[in-house]
Amino acid sequence: MRDRLQAAYRAACESVARDARQSSARDARAPAPRPCRGPLREISIELTSRCNLSCAMCSVWKGGRDGLAQDRILALLAEARSLGARVFTACGAEPFMRKDIIAILNEAARLGYGRISLVSNGKLLPRHAERLAAIPGLSIGVSIDGPEEVHDALRGPGSYRAALAGLRALCAQGVSVHPNAVLMRPTLAGIDHLIALAVEHGLGEISVQPFQPEIAWDQPDHRAWQFDPDSRAEVAAVLGRLLDDARLAGIRIATEAMFPAMLPYLFDGLRPVPPGGCTLPGRFLLVTGRGETFPCFFMRGQSMGNVAEGVRLRDIWHGPVQRRMQARGQAGDCPGCLAGCSDVPAYDAAAGLVRS
Repeated sequence: MRDRLQAAYRAACESVARDARQSSARDARAPAPRPCRGPLREISIELTSRCNLSCAMCSVWKGGRDGLAQDRILALLAEARSLGARVFTACGAEPFMRKDIIAILNEAARLGYGRISLVSNGKLLPRHAERLAAIPGLSIGVSIDGPEEVHDALRGPGSYRAALAGLRALCAQGVSVHPNAVLMRPTLAGIDHLIALAVEHGLGEISVQPFQPEIAWDQPDHRAWQFDPDSRAEVAAVLGRLLDDARLAGIRIATEAMFPAMLPYLFDGLRPVPPGGCTLPGRFLLVTGRGETFPCFFMRGQSMGNVAEGVRLRDIWHGPVQRRMQARGQAGDCPGCLAGCSDVPAYDAAAGLVRS
């Protein structure tokens, strides 16, 4: 399955890059680009690839470096805001490894971002909880993959208690927080632990997303986290019970609308596109730690421009490469994904779910 996923993903990325190369000469001769049809809604900036854990199913932490300088990040936030962005996602291996993380989040709030989100392993949250409580619009996901023995086996001894301490510190300060889990073979039996945590701490939301081979390709034991082909019925039953338990408890599952696509993704190697096409490239920009820009986390065939080299976000957003990527996403001509951080609204709309 891994080989099929890897081959399909790389083929799709190569297709995007090939299309970009073939049209680059035409773009160079073209008149000034027409503005993108809609405003930018969300910007995600990779703040760091450093982490204080070395989780077994992840290789992002091996990068070991911070992203752009603080002044460049703040300038990007201001420019994105002028283009209409109201959502800022601070991503990276562990965002709180950056010493200036609070300053960055505070500036995003000052600029008027209505939603500021990030995911953390929780270990550094207690020391920041009081200051985080003063940031309006902030929402934090804490990675908790199941009961203590399951979580620690994946993320290291003591990591469960550290995550729980971080979650509780945020709860005590009134920060919007939810547990977030990765669905894979080791976590299946204890995935309902998230419901228990949410009930115990009075939380209204959890998030579950499937294991993504892309972030663990260079890990030698990646097959230990993928499901056996004959466990399909078991996984379906567990997901069904999780939905039922969440509804009974009045808890929202942020990725609920993606559940029907999870089995084909996990067992058939199918990389879905939301029904009606992916709308993410028409409202989202990702800026990597090196300044490259992309229309989503998975369409990385060609950068739309490098902000570290002085390219303006406005020119990227209204440029020909962005328009082409937007069209490909809407047509379903992209690598496809099933990431909880991706086009959740499109899945929600197709499922008839309304989120407040």
